[in-house]
Amino acid sequence: MFEVNNGVAKIDGAKGMYDEKNVTNSSERYGRNAVQNYYSYMEQPLVKDNTIPAPILDFCGTADAQEKNINKIEEFTKENDKYLSSLPPLNFEYRYMPNLHKRGEIDKQALFGASFENMGQRDKISVDELNSTFALSKNHTFKPVDINNDGFVDNSEYSTTMLAADMFSKSEKTNFENIDGTINSRGLKKIMEYTKISNAEAAKSLYSEIYNKFNLGIDKK
Repeated sequence: MFEVNNGVAKIDGAKGMYDEKNVTNSSERYGRNAVQNYYSYMEQPLVKDNTIPAPILDFCGTADAQEKNINKIEEFTKENDKYLSSLPPLNFEYRYMPNLHKRGEIDKQALFGASFENMGQRDKISVDELNSTFALSKNHTFKPVDINNDGFVDNSEYSTTMLAADMFSKSEKTNFENIDGTINSRGLKKIMEYTKISNAEAAKSLYSEIYNKFNLGIDKK
């Protein structure tokens, strides 16, 4: 579920697959719905089976053939424009925490709900599994997200990557005041750079700082 505003897909968790019957806490529900809605946006097909093929033109040179060619091209252009307008925009912003009263604040329950959903509805995943499933190459690792070095990444640890992506969605500078509950492609791209082994030390330092600043290991409920 998303709407388009000025060429940007706006995604949030106000509505979605979860309701008050299956997720009672409204903040947690918002975070989980936001992630599912983001996945739905990402799964929108860029190519559809019902696309209109390019017209076959008649080059015999008669006036009748030329007129038919013009009609074919106009019809193809019309259908192609309709198809292109049906595609989701490449630029997106998704809000995983409800509107915050102040920049730099967080809604823990929404954050952990989104983290839980991003982790496949699991409380923790081993670093080895994360690496084998999501690492782009042998030169990438999720080990820096394992803040307590127990070999696993739990929801609170994973949530540091979301807050970092949120922050970097506004600027490449480390400024926690930029956290406002929204993530875009720029922030996600920056986080992927932090999975490089060459950036592991900087990533571990950043995630640990976020973890401690927002007390993510305390009062998860």
